[in-house]
Amino acid sequence: MNFYEFLDLDERGKAFAIWHYGVFLMSRTFNGDLHKLYAIEDFYVEVCHNSDNQIAEKINSFESVEFLDPYLDQINLDDLISMVK
Repeated sequence: MNFYEFLDLDERGKAFAIWHYGVFLMSRTFNGDLHKLYAIEDFYVEVCHNSDNQIAEKINSFESVEFLDPYLDQINLDDLISMVK
């Protein structure tokens, strides 16, 4: 599935694609809400969950790595370096 095929899906189809094709990368909390980041093929999907009811309220998809910036502070470079050695 490519980025444009994903964009053409309705919300239920996007949820199905994330469940079946998505690789969970990490999560973060922003303004009290939980944001989960997934990779599908060569693009990313962020699912935003409401903190009050835990329901996914928004699905953002993007190809540009610049949108990964909010997640970068969670990556421990020491762990990555030790994995490469």
